[in-house]
Amino acid sequence: MTAAGTLAMATSLVQGLVVVGTLVVVGKAAVAYRQHDSRPMALLAVGLFLVLVAPPAFETAVGALLNGTPLTGPVGGDRPLTAATLWWAFLAEELIRLAGVAALLGSLYVRA
Repeated sequence: MTAAGTLAMATSLVQGLVVVGTLVVVGKAAVAYRQHDSRPMALLAVGLFLVLVAPPAFETAVGALLNGTPLTGPVGGDRPLTAATLWWAFLAEELIRLAGVAALLGSLYVRA
C-alpha cells in the first residue's frame, strides 16, 4: 500500500470514529431531552449532528451525484465540473454547519 493509500485509510478511520462518537453523544442528548423535556438538550443534539455528521454525509451524497468527490474527482460524462457547481456545493455544506453552530449557540441560551 502506498503512503497516500495509508493516509486516506487513516483519515477515513478517524472520520468514522468522529461520526460514531458524535452519534453516541447525540443519542444521549436525545434521551435526556425525552426524559427531562429539556430544549437545550434537543438543540445540542441537533447542533452536533449538523456540525459533525451532516456535512460529511452531504459531501458524500454530492460526490455520488457527480460521479466523484466534488473537490478532487472527475465528473462523469462529457460535462466538466464547473466552478459554479463547486461553489453551490461548498455554500450548502457551510450553511449546514452554520445551522449547527446556531443550534449549539441556542442550546447555551435557551431555557428549559
